[in-house]
Amino acid sequence: VEDSEAYHDVAAVCGLLAVVVISHLPRDAAIEWHVVAVVDDPLQRKHFAMKMLSEGFQIECEAVQSSSASCASISAHLSLISPSAPQLDLDGPLHDLVAVFRQAVEKLSEDCSASPLSFRAFFKEDVFDAETLQTGLQEYLEKYLGKKTPALILVPVVDLPGKEVIHTTCWLS
Repeated sequence: VEDSEAYHDVAAVCGLLAVVVISHLPRDAAIEWHVVAVVDDPLQRKHFAMKMLSEGFQIECEAVQSSSASCASISAHLSLISPSAPQLDLDGPLHDLVAVFRQAVEKLSEDCSASPLSFRAFFKEDVFDAETLQTGLQEYLEKYLGKKTPALILVPVVDLPGKEVIHTTCWLS
């Protein structure tokens, strides 16, 4: 139980949450959680968010940095804002998604020496071709992050919240 007087009614910045739906989990599990935790003062964490439009898509990105500036997490997602065309041209939106991710990494790097470790991309399997997505994301990650390019992990999903078609998460340490 938190005492609001002790925290002066300041809300702590919690970590980022990604919820995805897949067709089945190993061992017929009903739910799977991946938790990354850090011991710090939640009231001293830094948080920022960015949004941009990109060729019929909206990109939203948010980041949380630990109070010690030793680690951080970035979450970015691509959502459809216009009716889908028969063939979605992903080049521009993937470029912009990685550019926004790079901006978040640079902003965190101002006072945090953490490097991106893995770039996990959950994508709606009925919307995108995995090979095209893999090639495009890898190319832009290498172009924008060079030696700091994180490992790319693609996870096909059945559903994502709202109109999201791609949801990425990245842990920096």
